[in-house]
Amino acid sequence: MNNPTSTGRSASIVLARAPLRLSLAGGGTDLPSYADRFGSTVISLTIDRYVGVTVHPRSFDGHIHFAGEATEHVSDANSMRHRFARAALLRTGTRRNVQITVCADAPSGTGLGGSGAFTVALLHALRHREDPEPVDLAEEASAIEMADLARPVGKHDHYMAAFGGIRALRIDRSRRVTPEEVVVPDAVHRYVRDRLMLFYTGLSRDAGQTLTGQDQLTRHGDTVTVSSLHAIGALAGPMLDALRAGRVDEIGPLLHEHWTSKQRLSDGVSNPAIDKLYRTAMLAGGDGGKLLGAGGGGFLLISAREGHKDELRAAMAAEGLQELPFGLDSSGSRATDLPL
Repeated sequence: MNNPTSTGRSASIVLARAPLRLSLAGGGTDLPSYADRFGSTVISLTIDRYVGVTVHPRSFDGHIHFAGEATEHVSDANSMRHRFARAALLRTGTRRNVQITVCADAPSGTGLGGSGAFTVALLHALRHREDPEPVDLAEEASAIEMADLARPVGKHDHYMAAFGGIRALRIDRSRRVTPEEVVVPDAVHRYVRDRLMLFYTGLSRDAGQTLTGQDQLTRHGDTVTVSSLHAIGALAGPMLDALRAGRVDEIGPLLHEHWTSKQRLSDGVSNPAIDKLYRTAMLAGGDGGKLLGAGGGGFLLISAREGHKDELRAAMAAEGLQELPFGLDSSGSRATDLPL
């Protein structure tokens, strides 16, 4: 990003936003410890809930001002505590003299791919003048997490944030990702609108910490972990078929199968409180669902049986859970500038 100098060079405030995502099948198989050996297919969709970033290309004192869930005022990028922002600034050569503001539709660490969406949105804002392609944003954002920060994650979140829509991400053993758009009939759009629901458990966690155990067990060939990931990966095909054909009554049960297999990955994926909430949802009219992200907290994705959405909503409200209404996003990361 080119920062203006005292000579008065033109610059812009850049506004960028990237969508959050819901993984439907195959989530977790994109980690290199698994995908590098077996390949992976993840079925996911993005929602009209976003992480937004504003980048102002100068500051009065020439320092970096950062305002997100925490605020920072530092003399240069190397001094930043926010790891993702620090890495993005260093990669783009933006070491000082910038103001960054972040807002989001959901707390971080809640299973909606927020870290990936933030990194994609910040990179898009910083590189807006270069007009980056979605694949370039996704690859650079994933490199920040996987290489710069050495987090045990895959490329799922970054590709969904960059591309948006309903997609099958096919990841080969060389880590090349093919983001295939999934064209669905109107029945799927109605299903997402009328039957798919998100509830916040009130718990957040660092996905990297939760995934470390899974990553290590997979690398050591733990039979339970690998077989569970095989089972999760095997659901991608049936989920893709159900979406394309509009067989929406199959989606909830497939989510339930995913959740059952995911719980076998580690003790940290669920806990008695989450198990109770899930059972409550099923008794109130759910036909399947799962905890999003790495587990341990975050959002419950619940599929309601036809005509049971209000009953399910009331049962979750009685448990103290907050619903996050949403619709589909089809645009992926977007950025615009306001000339100064």
